[in-house]
Amino acid sequence: MELEQQIIDYAIKHEPHEICGFVVFDETKNLFIPCENQAEDKANYFEISDLDYIKAEEQGELVAVVHSHPEPNGKPVLSTLDRKMQVQTGLDWWLVHNQQIHKFRNVPPLIGREFKHGMMDCYTLYRDAYMLAGYEMDEFERHDDWWHTGQNLYLDNIQGQGFERVETPQIGDVILMQVGADVPNHAAIYIGEQMVIHHSPNRLSKRDLYDGYWLRHTHSIWRHKLADKLDFDGIFNDIGEQYEI
Repeated sequence: MELEQQIIDYAIKHEPHEICGFVVFDETKNLFIPCENQAEDKANYFEISDLDYIKAEEQGELVAVVHSHPEPNGKPVLSTLDRKMQVQTGLDWWLVHNQQIHKFRNVPPLIGREFKHGMMDCYTLYRDAYMLAGYEMDEFERHDDWWHTGQNLYLDNIQGQGFERVETPQIGDVILMQVGADVPNHAAIYIGEQMVIHHSPNRLSKRDLYDGYWLRHTHSIWRHKLADKLDFDGIFNDIGEQYEI
């Protein structure tokens, strides 16, 4: 907590400019290594010099990139450019906004993922999407074909993750589907205009039209209790590289 307060204080001191730096593990503890923001438009962007990057690496293992989105225009989610750069760095990113730190795991882009059940599947996709929108869900161990072995993992766990059943989808809702099983065994996220993102077995994760086959196989629609407080732009900023929403 002391480390996080140090980062928040540093961000406040440099408002209205974005701050930047690294969290580094020096074999005993995590340290905040501030860097000079080299961007021309420091109120809206940040840039870390190669030299500062090297200096941070010399002090220990890089844990996370740190930057801020100052008020009044800043948002508590990663921008499209942020996400692109996060994937390139391969690091977690910590974002300071409104005197809070929002932590974003380093995950692959939501679109174009290769399927591997239990590691990169439909649950992984919507868990990561919600993380990008500001809510971290639990991970669950799951074996392939669990829906044929008497388990009902989605319905057993979705309410415990903060979701409530609704009738009509709105942006950010989770749609559970029942495909060749007696229980719901597939999930998608509704992104508006009759579109969803989802990840089917043996296919790349994709943006898809929510009609026909998927509509017929819909089991139920679920909305998070904090939906009004989450920022689903975090999802759109990720898929914005591939699609124009």
